[in-house]
Amino acid sequence: MKTNKRSLFIVWLGALVMCATSGAGSAMAQVRGIAPYEEEDVALPRADQGVRKELIPDQKQLEEPAPQDNKYFDHPLFGKPNPPKPGDNIFVKYERFMNEQIKKIGDMDLYGVTSQLPQGYLGFKWDWGFLKASRRFDQNRHTTNGFPPIEFKDGNGNKQLSLDLGLSGRGGGHTIQVSIGLIDELDWYIEIPITYMDVRLDPVANEIDDEGNRVNPTLGTALGISDTKSFNGQDFVRHVLPKLGRAPVGLRYKGEWVLGDINTGFSWNYYRSHRMSAALTPRVFFPTGRIADPNNSLLYGTGPEIDVSVGGWGVGATQGYDIRIYEFPPWISLIASSELSVAYYFPHKRNYPTNFTKPDPAVAALDPSGDMFPDLSNLSGSFTYWPGLSVNWSVLLNAQLSIIGIGVGYGIMYSQEPELKADPAFVRMVKGLELLGQQTTHLIQVGATLNLLALYIPLEIGFTWKKMVDGSNAIIFDDFFQITFKGYLPLFPK
Repeated sequence: MKTNKRSLFIVWLGALVMCATSGAGSAMAQVRGIAPYEEEDVALPRADQGVRKELIPDQKQLEEPAPQDNKYFDHPLFGKPNPPKPGDNIFVKYERFMNEQIKKIGDMDLYGVTSQLPQGYLGFKWDWGFLKASRRFDQNRHTTNGFPPIEFKDGNGNKQLSLDLGLSGRGGGHTIQVSIGLIDELDWYIEIPITYMDVRLDPVANEIDDEGNRVNPTLGTALGISDTKSFNGQDFVRHVLPKLGRAPVGLRYKGEWVLGDINTGFSWNYYRSHRMSAALTPRVFFPTGRIADPNNSLLYGTGPEIDVSVGGWGVGATQGYDIRIYEFPPWISLIASSELSVAYYFPHKRNYPTNFTKPDPAVAALDPSGDMFPDLSNLSGSFTYWPGLSVNWSVLLNAQLSIIGIGVGYGIMYSQEPELKADPAFVRMVKGLELLGQQTTHLIQVGATLNLLALYIPLEIGFTWKKMVDGSNAIIFDDFFQITFKGYLPLFPK
C-alpha cells in the first residue's frame, strides 16, 4: 500500500511538537506518535511452497514485526534509514541515530512543565532577557518615580526642599541551565544567572512655592545658597549632602557579566497520567551573587549600585502541575500548568557604609527627628541581614498548534521585608528611603515557541514578553523581553 508523502509530512510536523512550550523534557514530548503507519512486507514465495500459503503471511508475523522493522520510522522528508553498513558517513549515522531516538521517545507521552529529560539525555537552556526601569510601585501600590523624592518640611508642613533623584536604568541577564536525565522520572540541574546593568541618577530640584524657589530662602542662607531659584540637583549632591553627613553620591553604575546566586537541585516527576502530571523540584542557592558596595549602594542611599540576587545561602522548592485539557492529535494540544515556588534565605553578614561624616549643626533643622540623616560617622564593621521568605505562583495556558506553541500566563511574586540587626539609627535611615520593605508584584506574560526537531535539529526557540501590572515596594520593569534557546543531546540513552 502506498502512502501520500505530502500528507504524512504535514501530519508528522504537527505531531513533533505537541508539548513544546515548557518543561526541561518538553521538547522530547513532541515526538509522541510521529511514526506513520508502516505496512509489513510479505515474503516472496519459494519454489517449493503452494501459492495459497505463499501469499498469506503468518498471523504471528502480522502481529510481531521483525525488530529491525520497528527500530526506525519512515520520515516524510528523509525516508526510512537503512540498517548500518560499513562505509556509512557521519551524516547517515546521525540521521539513523536521531530517527531511532525519536521513535523510542514517541511512547513516553511527555508534556507540560513537569516533564523530565529521558534517562541519559543532556539538556541545555539559555535565557537572554533585557529590560529598562524608571518607575516603581510605592507601598500604597501607586506608580511613582524610581526613587522616592527627598523632601524636607518645616513644622507647619511647608516644603523647604524637594529633590527627585531621577533613578533610571536598563540592563538584562543571561541564565544558563544545564540538566541531565538520571532516570526517566528524575533530572539533576544547575542554573547560573549572569546580569548586566547600567543604572543612573539624574537629580532634579523641584520648585517648592509659587515664586519658583527650589530651596526655602531662609534655609538657603544657612546652606550658603545665594540663588534659590537656580538651585539644581547637582548643587544638592555636591554641597548639601556633605553638610547632611553624606558623601557626594556617584551618579552612574555600570556592571557587566555580574554573577548572581547559582542554584542546583533535582526535579522529580513523581506522578504522570495521560491527563495530569505533577513534579517536585527541591533546590539550594549558593552565596555567589554580588552584594552592592555599601559605599555606593542604592539600598542605603549612598549610590546607584544594586544587589545582584541575594548573596546568601538559601533553600527552596517548586511544586508543578500540568493538566491536559484537550488534544486533537497531531494538530492541537491545550495544557494548563501551575507552579508554586518557595525560597528561604538564611541570615548573613554585610558591611556597613563607612563614608558617612558628621552632619553640620547649621542644617539640623532640615531633619529635626534625625531619622533621615542621622549621625552615622562612627559606623564600622558589619551587621546581620536576614532576607527571609519569598513565594512565587504562576499559572500558564499553552496551546500547541502544529510546530508552533503559544502561551499566556499570570504570576504573583512576594517577598517579606528583610530584617536588619544593626545600629538603630542606621535601620531607621534605611527604612526611611522606602526601598527596603515587603514586596509584591503581579505580572502577565505572552510567549511563542518554534521547534526544529522536524529537521532532526534538537533545538527549541522561544520568545516571551512580560509586563508588571501591579505591586508594592517594587521597581517596575518595562520593555521586559526574553529569548530562550533549549537544546537536547542524547549522551547515553537507555
